[in-house]
Amino acid sequence: MIVPRASSRPFWLAALFCSAMQGAVIRGVVLDRATGRALARSLVSLRPVEGSGGIPQSARANHSGQFTFLVHGGLYLVRASRKGFAPFQYGQRYWKSAGKPVAVEEDGTVYLRIDLRRYGAISGTVLDENEVGIPDQKVIAYPAKLPLRVAATAITDDRGIYRIHSLEPGTYYVRSAAQMLEDGSGLLPTFNKEVLPADQSITVDVDLDQQADDVDIRPVPGMLFQLKGQVYVTPRIAVTVTLISDVGRAQRTTGGNFEFDHLSPAQYELIAEADNPFGQGKLGYYQEYFWDRNAEIQVPLSLWRETEFRMEDEKGARMDIGSAKVTARRKDLDGGGQPQVLKFANDRVALGPGRWELLVTPPAGYYLTSITGGHGRTESSGNLAQGWSEVMVHGYDVVAITLSSRAASIHGLVSASGDPAPGAPVYLEAFDPESHERLGDLRVTRTDVHGRYRFVSLPPGKYRILSTFEYQNPEPDTMEAAGARSVTLPEATDTAQDLDLYVP
Repeated sequence: MIVPRASSRPFWLAALFCSAMQGAVIRGVVLDRATGRALARSLVSLRPVEGSGGIPQSARANHSGQFTFLVHGGLYLVRASRKGFAPFQYGQRYWKSAGKPVAVEEDGTVYLRIDLRRYGAISGTVLDENEVGIPDQKVIAYPAKLPLRVAATAITDDRGIYRIHSLEPGTYYVRSAAQMLEDGSGLLPTFNKEVLPADQSITVDVDLDQQADDVDIRPVPGMLFQLKGQVYVTPRIAVTVTLISDVGRAQRTTGGNFEFDHLSPAQYELIAEADNPFGQGKLGYYQEYFWDRNAEIQVPLSLWRETEFRMEDEKGARMDIGSAKVTARRKDLDGGGQPQVLKFANDRVALGPGRWELLVTPPAGYYLTSITGGHGRTESSGNLAQGWSEVMVHGYDVVAITLSSRAASIHGLVSASGDPAPGAPVYLEAFDPESHERLGDLRVTRTDVHGRYRFVSLPPGKYRILSTFEYQNPEPDTMEAAGARSVTLPEATDTAQDLDLYVP
């Protein structure tokens, strides 16, 4: 059951405020939308709308795809997922719209049918000069934007056929990797159709429950080369050497010499890491290169100690870094690693050498003004929301974070046809009206049971705000098309801004 209309308003009010006993039931079934078959072992999660009084829960569907939750009466957001399928929030109208809350009365029962759709796929053949399939050929899919970021890969079978799966709907570049053939000749990384630059390639559209077929690639012949190297460390210990390009990455574990074969001309990153045999920190090396021919390098490992984080306010007063949430991810040529929340010990944390991106969530009442680290510096102006900031990390580095205590905030009521809209998504973006670009990351929250929302710890500046169930994480052009409200937030103010729920 979706959030009721005004005619059924007494029902959901009763569901919200009559929750003294846990006597309500939310049950349902998870099915494959394309076939109608039950999806056993799907993960179903329940999250109460703020103010409902319930608790988050999760459970696996049984062999028949059935699930059951015992809950208090109230409003709940329900989400189902299973490997190979796109996650689905109950009440979504289509991919990337937002789910709607389910209302259940105390002692009542709600039955939900959740249909999951498979991720999209791309299939084709990698062909040689005689239209014969090339086996064991790596093929990569990238979202069709620069810089390239690896989305998924596949290896061709004995017929040269590949299938890249688990792709979100969107537009992709498809590329074969470098390959050395039996006669010693080489094939360069080649985009569909037979071009080397990404911006000259033919893109492929992908949708849920669909497979884009016959995306064939005929790699361009070319000279490949070899990289040889030697790691210098005393005493000899196991060292992990990682070579990264926009085609992906390869690793070797060595105590001395290493080789990487079948390389094509490109920009590369080389990272070497090892445990310090003397027990103080780690050993590390990072360097960026452009190679287009055979090369030999020496890799001297140096002592790499934990990175120190220092945080202070605008007056220079030291603050506890543990009061902020700092998230880090590597910024590598193939798209980098997964974000991780940093766990500090004595204001220090182990970050490997190289390029990193940091996302700082300050304590309440503060906003980020600058991050200084290694050889990188990122400063936020008064019009820049907190986003990912790049730093270059070497040994003995200090990352300095400066906050301001004069943060802005915004709050208000979201209404639909004159009634409060509980559980409605609210999107806030810092926006530059001159360049028409989003500054930083999109902020997202949901209204509480009374239809109220709040964003805190905001840098002062210009913003656009929108509430709608139509989108998840809307892009700037979508915000504009939906009539997002423009607001200016001065320093150290709490701005009231009521919103009408956007419905196309």
